[in-house]
This record gives sequence, structure tokens and C-alpha cells, in this order.
Amino acid sequence: MTMNQIKTARSVLLENLIIYDGTGAPPVSGDVLISDGKLVAVGQVDSSLVPADAVRQDCKGLCASPGFIDIHSHSDGGIILHPEAECLIRQGITTSVGGNCGGSAGGTSFWTEKNRDKYLALGVRWEDFAGFLQAVEKVEPAVNLAMLFGHGDVRVTVLGNSGRKPTPEEKQKMLGVARAHMEAGAFGISSGLEYVPGRFADVDEMVTVSKPVAEQAGIHSMHMRNEGPMLFEAVGEAMEIAEKSGVRFEISHLKAVGEDNWGKLPKVLEMLDEAKARGVDISADVYPYLASSTELAIVLPDWVLENGKAAAVGLLVEGSPVRERIAAESHQRTERQGGWDKIVVISVENPDDKWMEGLNLDQIARRCGKPPQEQALDILISSRMKVSIIRHSMSEDDLVAAMKHPRVCFVTDGHVAVEAEGNIHPRSIGTYPRILGRYVREKQVLAMEEAIRKMTSLPASKMQIRDRGALKPGMAADVVLFDRETIIDNSTYQKPWQFPSGIFGVFVNGRPVIWEGEVTGIRPGKVLRKR
Repeated sequence: MTMNQIKTARSVLLENLIIYDGTGAPPVSGDVLISDGKLVAVGQVDSSLVPADAVRQDCKGLCASPGFIDIHSHSDGGIILHPEAECLIRQGITTSVGGNCGGSAGGTSFWTEKNRDKYLALGVRWEDFAGFLQAVEKVEPAVNLAMLFGHGDVRVTVLGNSGRKPTPEEKQKMLGVARAHMEAGAFGISSGLEYVPGRFADVDEMVTVSKPVAEQAGIHSMHMRNEGPMLFEAVGEAMEIAEKSGVRFEISHLKAVGEDNWGKLPKVLEMLDEAKARGVDISADVYPYLASSTELAIVLPDWVLENGKAAAVGLLVEGSPVRERIAAESHQRTERQGGWDKIVVISVENPDDKWMEGLNLDQIARRCGKPPQEQALDILISSRMKVSIIRHSMSEDDLVAAMKHPRVCFVTDGHVAVEAEGNIHPRSIGTYPRILGRYVREKQVLAMEEAIRKMTSLPASKMQIRDRGALKPGMAADVVLFDRETIIDNSTYQKPWQFPSGIFGVFVNGRPVIWEGEVTGIRPGKVLRKR
């Protein structure tokens, strides 16, 4: 079959496959028939169902699975600029859920703050959540996009950058904004209680904004307030919010940060099981890496950021009466989560500091002759708080314990980007092949069918995406074809822009976006709205 034949085919019969249907059932040998964007038959395909004009491909023992569904990503930030989404489709992602960690590109100020000129050059702008969904449809992405709305965006809409508690009247306004986002098609809400402005929200506020989500059977995905020394307390807070609001709950990128906290995840998983037994619908997700990626401002104490990042810069400068206190508290906070040598700078805004990229804070501080806590503040000032980091701080034993839990699914926590924009965490490029290659084939942590369930039907059920996540007749034809003997990630922290091996083909809504390992240029993705 030629590239042109597969690109123009209305119907495709994929023959001689090892089929993993996404439910966790053992694989079967058979065929998959796709027509007009839907799965028509899976397994033993009756010849009477095959259209006369169907294009046939002998897959010679390749594996077929549902397209991978990534329910924790930040793809909404780049999907309009990079609708080809190459770093997603090359790892088998067919549906990406954006708007996580409390911030969404559907936030009304997003397009004016990030890449404004680039968006306007594309003729794209939006003023609200519904408008953002329409903007994505306009650029015709290669993948499907579903969206959460961010609690942080709701809070800023009502309170601005203030860190104060909302009044009863303001809480009612927040509730109304949340309800409007759900009516626009959001699948739920996300929160980021380790970030500004989520840091300033209490349980009562989170329950308020979660109730309209619960009314629509949506989900609340939370980046918890603490993933290190106060991990158990943070999980307890998440459970309290879930229980009081009635919302279905997902703990995002579950981890225990810092060597002193390693070994805590089995207890957290027990806590989730106990809550589930009480009728609280709460679960979690993980990515298969031992380093996280975030912003350097995360080292700062809450009180520094209570009036927003721009105001915080004035507190950090030399001569500030509180700089010494900030440095001391930041040092204490960082030492409890692994230390400065575990924090690697991957991007800075100030061109004069580009030499720092790829070095850890200890290395940078030694070169500059300053303590790392002082150096961190200087970097934040120099780049106006726009500093991205990778933090090496997790245990593989904890990760494996979480991977094995039946209600924990797999996510990327990644972005849509291109190499020209600079380095990025390898999870944005290699997550799913890494799971199937390293943790299934090499380490045998999970059976292939169980790992695929955690990438397909399990995340689909959490988001209530009902027409995807399984290879069954009538479902949307999102399909991945891969070689289980060779699939593996190639992206590293030092050289992230190396795409995975072992993925032969990827179909989105019945159209090939990857074929014979190459990008086809077709962009058949849809914006999914909760109904």
C-alpha cells in the first residue's frame, strides 16, 4: 500500500494483527476494519462487511490497540501554534486532555499573554472558554482535544491577582463562571494548589467551584498542595474536597518528592482504596519518569506570591527588607524536597542567562559565587519569573507501586512543542512507548494488555469519553499499530528531541496521521465536548 492510497482511503482493512482491545482482555489475532471514521469490525471480520473499495494492509503480526488517551497534559498551550502535534502522534496519542494544574488556554487572558502576535498572525483569538474551543477547531489539529477549565482562571476572573479569600458573593460568582465553562463543553475542572493562585484557595473554595462540575458528572483533576513532606495531608485535603462536593476526583501525576519522602506512595494508595470503599470516587495518574518539570518559582514561600508573580519580583531584589527571609525559607523548602542539586534549569527568558540551561542550581551558584538560594532568586528576577526546571526527585519503587494500582492510569503531563522552541521534558515525546518498552517488555512490571488498558479505556472512563478507548464496532477509529518487540522511547533529558521507535501507524477518526513510521500531514482531530 502506498502512502497516497492510505491517505485517501475511505475504508481500510488492517489484516493479521495482534489485537489488544483496551479492556485489559488478553490479545487475539485478527483484523480491524475501519470505514468513515468508525470501527466497523474487530477480530474475525466477515468479508461481506468489507467495502469493495477498501484498502488492505497485511500488518504481519503488528499489534493494534486503541489510540492512547492522555488525560493530563498541557497541550492546549501549543496546539493552536503546532496543530500537527508531532510530539503527540509519534508516541501514539490520539486524544489529549488539556487545561490541567489549574490553568487553561481557555482562560480569557491567555491569548493576550502568551504568543499574542503569533495567534493574531493566524487570525485566531478568543475571549472565553467556548471561544478557545472554536479557535482549536479552526486550526484543525491532528489529535482530538478535550478540555478542563482551570480553577486558577476562575479565581483570577473574580478576584484578580489577590491572594485573599473570596467573599460569599464572590464565591457565587466563581460558581457561575464554573457552571458556564461546564455548559461550554468542559469535561471538568483542574486545580493547582502548589501554584499561584491555587495556593491561596481553601477547602471551602474548592468545594464551591467543584459543585457545578459534580452536577454534570465531570471530574476534578488536582495538582495537590504538597507532593513531599506534607503528602499525606495533601491527599487528605483532596479527599475532603471530593467527599464534600460529590465530584469525581483525580490526583494528578501522583508522586513522593524528595528522598526523605520515598516509600510513601503505597500508603497513599491505601488511602485512596479506603476512600473508594466509603463511596468517594477518587483515583490518580502517573507518568513514567523520576524527574518532574515545573517552574522555578515553585521554591518560593506562599506569602511571597500572594499578590502575583509580577509583584513578587520587587520582594526578591537586592536591598529588599524581606530578601534574606525569602532566601532562607526557599532553601528550607527545597532541602526538604531533595536539594538544589536536583533542580536543573531547562529554559530562561533572559538571553544573558542561556548558559545556565542544562545545569543544576548548585552548579550555577558555584560559577556565580553565591549560595544556591540566593542564585535562584537572582535567576527569577533576571527572567521575570519565567524559568522552567526539571527536578530529579522521585523513587522508581514508588513509581512502580503506583503503576500497578488498578485505578491509576498513565499520562504525560507534557506539552505540544517543536525543537526550535528549545529543550523540553522527555515525557512530552516518549511517555507511552517508554511504558510499553521499558516497563512492560524489559522490566515486566505489567502485562501488555493491562498497560494498554491504563492508556485507553481507563482514562476514557475517568473522563467519560464514551466513544473512544476500546477497539469495538461503532467506536471512533482511533488506533495505534506498533511492534511490541521494538517499541521504546528515545528521548532523554540531555537530548529530548528524539522520537520513539516501534510505532508503525496511528489513526485518528479513521484517518492516518502516522504511516510506516512517518507523519502523513493529515489533521483529522476533533474538539471533544462533554455532553
